[in-house]
Amino acid sequence: MTDRRSTLDRDARAVGHWTRVLLAQPRLLLAVKTAFAAGLAYWIAPQIPGTAADYPYYAPLGAVIAMYPTLRASLRQGIQVLLGVVVGIALATAVFALQDGPPGVLAVGVLVGIGVVLAGIRWLGAGRDWVLTAGLFVLLLGGSDTESYGIGYIVQLGVGVVVGVVVNFVIVPPLNTSRAETRLRRVRQALADRADEIAGVFETPWPLEDDDWEERVGELPATLHSVRSSVQYADESRRMNPRWLLRRRDLGHEYAELAAFERVSFHLQDIAEVSGVLGRRIGRQIGMPDSLAPAVAHTLHGVAEVIRRHDSDADVFVEARRRIADLWEAIDAHRDRPTTDTSGGVSIAVSLGRIVAALDPDDGTAPRPSETDAGTAEAGTDTQEARPGSDGADGDETTGADDTATADDSADADDSADADDSADADGTTGDDGTARATEDDEAPRDTVRRDAD
Repeated sequence: MTDRRSTLDRDARAVGHWTRVLLAQPRLLLAVKTAFAAGLAYWIAPQIPGTAADYPYYAPLGAVIAMYPTLRASLRQGIQVLLGVVVGIALATAVFALQDGPPGVLAVGVLVGIGVVLAGIRWLGAGRDWVLTAGLFVLLLGGSDTESYGIGYIVQLGVGVVVGVVVNFVIVPPLNTSRAETRLRRVRQALADRADEIAGVFETPWPLEDDDWEERVGELPATLHSVRSSVQYADESRRMNPRWLLRRRDLGHEYAELAAFERVSFHLQDIAEVSGVLGRRIGRQIGMPDSLAPAVAHTLHGVAEVIRRHDSDADVFVEARRRIADLWEAIDAHRDRPTTDTSGGVSIAVSLGRIVAALDPDDGTAPRPSETDAGTAEAGTDTQEARPGSDGADGDETTGADDTATADDSADADDSADADDSADADGTTGDDGTARATEDDEAPRDTVRRDAD
């Protein structure tokens, strides 16, 4: 009795192990299910009554056609292929009836010509590729008995499609939401790493020689496109899926996070382009004082932390906005210079502010005067120490109140930062297209300079 129980336990563990292996390898699971469905369809095919039993080889073909990774795709693909086959068979039957004897060159040409036109019908979907295939099979292989051949073709193909859909529904219907979540976590880390790499541009001597970081930033759009496909695939996999009943949850959060990451990628590419121009010292329309480099690097590292931890730590938003405000302070210290001398820093500061806004569209974590008054002096001192060499950090500890206003100004403007994709290179306009210079001539310029954040 004990030996029998141990044997059963061992068999159960083996079954559990191989089940986990199949679930972890979607392609392997699909191969096993497709093989089973094709074999089952071929076993059922000869038992179909009538002339259809003479054409059993089309049943496994139907099972293969209908076996797709998601249930919804399996059903849609199967129905569309059946419709395309019906159209092709009807066309072949009509062409055969219009000529005497076996089909000749003219009959084949007419069928192919008309079939190509019919294959352009959009609602046929995947069935469009089967119009010509079915038509030629029936016309050339059906012989004088095209009607029986056509019936056997469509019936056995239908049997295979039904078997394929049922097998896909019953045997571990695929559910790919966990894979989408994993890929989103990876792309988040990749975006943060790219931000840190761009920060490294401002921590190394110029002119730059290495361009690997630019290539990695340039790969972000393709990566995000692939992730979007994964999220859409996961969304489709839950349709008509009984396993979804065990964990009902839509993918609204994943879609929202993906949209935010796409915007972050766009702004990182813009920053990378400006950084490449600055680091290689090419062109005269984009410039930045060398003393601003530490402040830019410090701010980029802060934004990288926002990308990594924006959904788990609200403090990273507060710190990043303070760093952005300090960057604007450092830029503003050079306002007596030509606008082209600071345009690179302005462009980067605008893009960094928009990245933070993209990850926190409700602006719910922005520091407020009541929250920051007590610790503003300390925060200002920490920020100044974090970016030595910047003209905006001159070691004056009396600027705490101004830092508070800066943080508040930059936070209030984040909602407007999403309205436009460009910023004036001379730093006099915000990214929402409005002038930072106030219409009131008596208002000091430095109180309205940061709405581009």
